[in-house]
Amino acid sequence: MRSSKVQPFIRFARSRAFTVVELLVAISVLTLIVLVLYGLFDQVQRALRGNVAQVDVLEGGRSATQLMAGDLEQMEAGNLPASTNLYISLTAVPYRQALLVAGTNRTNVLQQLFFSTHANKTWFGTGYRVLLLATNGIANQLAENGVGTLCRYSFPVNDSDFPNLPPPPNNPGAARTNLFWQVMNQPLNSTWSNLTNYQPILDGVVHFRIHAFDTNGMLMVSNIYSNVRIITNVVFQSTATEEIQYTFTNSALPAYLEVQMGVLEPHVLERYKAFPDPTVASNYLARQVGAVHLFQQRIPIHAAK
Repeated sequence: MRSSKVQPFIRFARSRAFTVVELLVAISVLTLIVLVLYGLFDQVQRALRGNVAQVDVLEGGRSATQLMAGDLEQMEAGNLPASTNLYISLTAVPYRQALLVAGTNRTNVLQQLFFSTHANKTWFGTGYRVLLLATNGIANQLAENGVGTLCRYSFPVNDSDFPNLPPPPNNPGAARTNLFWQVMNQPLNSTWSNLTNYQPILDGVVHFRIHAFDTNGMLMVSNIYSNVRIITNVVFQSTATEEIQYTFTNSALPAYLEVQMGVLEPHVLERYKAFPDPTVASNYLARQVGAVHLFQQRIPIHAAK
């Protein structure tokens, strides 16, 4: 028989215990709090990763632009009838990325650039191209599907040898004064293509365009300049474009060059490369206009007259 003094204590203990419903409610509230905190933490992590990616892209874009500016400022004319001082042309069919406003697009262009410089009794032919890299990191073909790696190659030759450079491999009878062909061998014949000499500078380039300007700051679009050949509305691989092709020879140089470059964010680039189907990858890239960072710089040519 229980003592009368113990019974009130038992009733008090029972009244202080949690019911199953109360425990379930408490667990649900705690779970909700954890989920909310996890969501906030995930958003912070994504924002942090996004900021890091943007910083990487901005630093890479600025470094590449500064490198090109330092090269292009020193451009000089060969002052030989057959020498090419500057050459700009398309390497891929331009493609469009849809903007946020319905029916509007931005056209991305991939061009190649060659120019000559002179220092310490040595001529240098330098080329910039957007190329595709093999798994070993060596360039093996032009980037024709919309995105690639900006690469650079420079070929030196002594002053005494400059007028006697060999002709291009596909035209043995051409003049022997063209440094252009030592750098910009077109990859039409793998036995003499020199794309493997190009060194990577910046990955994820979707836009690379160069425009030439005269001493009045006007875009050069007509053939009114001596020793300059300009082709507007270039037709590339049977596709009509609105782009311009430039060839400066002999003593001709532009007063300014404007370099435009678009760089894709790394996480978007990785996902693009993961698509095995080129069509699917291209469609995905066309929708990623917000992940492209644009750089533009107008560079004065010191030797221009």
